[in-house]
Amino acid sequence: MSKTAVSSLFFAITLLFTLPACNAQAVKMSKSGICHAPDSAHYQRTTNFTAYANLPNCLDAGGRLPKGYAQTNTQMTPNSNEYNRDDWAHWLDEDNDCQDTRAEVLIAQSQAQVSFNDPKQCRVTTGAWADPYSGKLFTNDDDLDIDHIVPLKFASEHGGAHWSHSEKARFANDMDNLLAVDNSLNRSKGAKGPTEWMPPKHEYRCEYLARFNAVMNKYRLSYTAQEQRTLTKMTSACS
Repeated sequence: MSKTAVSSLFFAITLLFTLPACNAQAVKMSKSGICHAPDSAHYQRTTNFTAYANLPNCLDAGGRLPKGYAQTNTQMTPNSNEYNRDDWAHWLDEDNDCQDTRAEVLIAQSQAQVSFNDPKQCRVTTGAWADPYSGKLFTNDDDLDIDHIVPLKFASEHGGAHWSHSEKARFANDMDNLLAVDNSLNRSKGAKGPTEWMPPKHEYRCEYLARFNAVMNKYRLSYTAQEQRTLTKMTSACS
């Protein structure tokens, strides 16, 4: 392998990205990961938050809308090929047991028995989660985001834009594509693929790449030619 190829490969698997700071009057992402736009009922009461320039940026960073907000406040564009996170219905309660996808991921991936904030056991609050991206152990769900290994926007841009709403919802709630991780790392990743972002824990990078590729194959998504060339080198390095 040439020095140029080695340098490119090293850059691809080590570079980390951070999200830009946002202006005042921006959308507020609460500690629990809910994106409150200025017209949200809880906007003024949300005082501990990360600011984003607009609602799409907040959602792309791993946030979610308040219950009912998408139906009453957000215009849907089902016939548009442009990415709209609202088309990818996620954190659903498909079995009607009051635990949405986020809760089910937290329960499944906790290394200890979880606790809930209500008698019905709907929302998980504490447990023991080993974040594979950082290697850190977390016990409070407020410190975690549920990461789509293959981000929703990435999937949309690599073949998923023309899927039906039900297909997009299946992808957005597929447990094979979900990990409980450090919320700051999830937000630094955003919608990036593995040629732009890799977990800071080096020991997990090859497994992360394998899981990313597995989801791409499962849903018949396609990399660009440039991405494929870089990923082929990265996969070979793992082998």
